[in-house]
Amino acid sequence: MRPSPEQLALLNRTERVSFEIADFLAQHKLTPASEAYLTLVLGAIIWSCGGRRLDVRGIQQFDGMGKKDRVIIVANHRSFFDFFSITAILYWRTNLTKRIFFPTRSTFFYDHPAGPAVNLAMSAMRMFPPILRDKKKSSFNDFAMDRLIEELKIPGTIVGVHPEGTRNKSEDPYELLPAQIGVGKLALNVDPEVKVIPAFVLGMGNSLPSELKMNVLEPEAHKIDLFFGAPIDFSDLRAKGARLATYKRAADRCMEHIKALAERQRQESGA
Repeated sequence: MRPSPEQLALLNRTERVSFEIADFLAQHKLTPASEAYLTLVLGAIIWSCGGRRLDVRGIQQFDGMGKKDRVIIVANHRSFFDFFSITAILYWRTNLTKRIFFPTRSTFFYDHPAGPAVNLAMSAMRMFPPILRDKKKSSFNDFAMDRLIEELKIPGTIVGVHPEGTRNKSEDPYELLPAQIGVGKLALNVDPEVKVIPAFVLGMGNSLPSELKMNVLEPEAHKIDLFFGAPIDFSDLRAKGARLATYKRAADRCMEHIKALAERQRQESGA
C-alpha cells in the first residue's frame, strides 16, 4: 500500500527519502534479511545490556501462537529501548513471527539526515511507518494508520504501539500518560482475529553503557521487569461502529490493561 501523490507531497525532501528507504525494506520478501540482522545485532545488544536482568511474567499469553498469528503489542513508554526489550523476548521465548513494525514519531528518524542510518542500524528500518507531528501533514498520518491495518492483514505480522504516544518522563513510572486515540482506531479496524496484548516494562534506561555495566556487575539490583497481560476484548466496542468516541474508549481500555499490569508489578516488586 502506497500513499497518494497528495499525501507524499506533504513530506519534505528528508522525510520523503527516509520514507522511501523504509517502505522498500518493509517488503514481505525482505523479512528474512531483517530477521537475520535483528536476531544477530539487536539480540546481542539487548542480551549484553539486559539479558541477566530481565524478569518476564505472562509469557504464557503467547502459548499456542505461531508464525502466522497477527498481534498488536500495546505497551507503556519510559525508555528508548522498551520495545527493543519486548522484541527480544518475543524472539527468544515465543514461536511468533519476527516480522515486526513499530510506528514512530517522525522526529529524528525521518526528518533528520542521519535518521535513516540510525533507524537502519537499530531496527533494520522497522520503526515504520512514520507518524508526523506537523498537524498540516495529518493526511499522511491517515495513510500510516491505513498502512498498519493493511500490514496486519498479512499472516505473521506484529505491530508494537505505545498508546501514550510519546516517552513518559514523569518521575513516577506508574503515572502513565493519557492514551492517544490512534491506538484505539487501530485496534478496532483490524480483523478481530488480531490479538491485542498489553505489556508493562520497567527498568530499562536510555544509556546503553550504563545498562551494560548494570547487566555485568549488578543484575539482581537492577531488574528489568516485563509483564504481559491477556488479550484485550474489544467485541463490545466493535459493535458500536467507527466513531471517534469509540476509538477513544478502545484506547483508554488499552491503558487500563497496561495500568493493571503496572499495579501488579508494583505489588510484586514491593515498590
